[in-house]
Amino acid sequence: MKAAIRLSEPSRRSNLRAAFEIGCCLALVLCVLLSAALAHYNAVCDEICAGTLRLHILANSDTLEDQLLKLSVRDAVLTRAAAVTQNASNKEEAVRAIRDALPSLEAAARQALRKAHSGQSVRCVVEESWFAPRDYGSFRLPGGEYTALRVELGSAAGHNWFCVLYPALCTGASGAQYETEEQNALVFGQYEVRFALLDSARALWRAVTE
Repeated sequence: MKAAIRLSEPSRRSNLRAAFEIGCCLALVLCVLLSAALAHYNAVCDEICAGTLRLHILANSDTLEDQLLKLSVRDAVLTRAAAVTQNASNKEEAVRAIRDALPSLEAAARQALRKAHSGQSVRCVVEESWFAPRDYGSFRLPGGEYTALRVELGSAAGHNWFCVLYPALCTGASGAQYETEEQNALVFGQYEVRFALLDSARALWRAVTE
């Protein structure tokens, strides 16, 4: 009986070692697959950033009056921007149209301010800016470097207003979307970093244990 027990101990240790080695292999596979999934997700985010033209309006201050002025300017600029970008078939064309229309965009903003009896200054410029991730309710955008039409009112020290000029997600344009299904899924809330890798890990576990 003692001999039988002594013979079973090495076998038990061998089984434990095999299980440990399998666990390590599975952990390595999982890390590799997770890294690949994250890299793919980041690539989709970069594609969204590269294909988006944003609108960034900075109010003069956080007073109620200045915040209301910001909204008036927003409406005027959106109307004009929608008109000049309606025929753009990609972000580059939209950016060129906005650059060409900067004087008329500033004029539209000034007219909105004059209508509200405000003498605030206006500055419109197209620039590259970093934006934090933002949820707009009906869609969301990842953080990253975007091209943006920046509209500064007065000292531009108040709360900002952000949206998207291309694709035309802020102007109610029918069918406005990104180029790929994955980009649209991420922006419009249907993106899943599906851990098919977990399915793979389970399949691998079954293969080595059955």
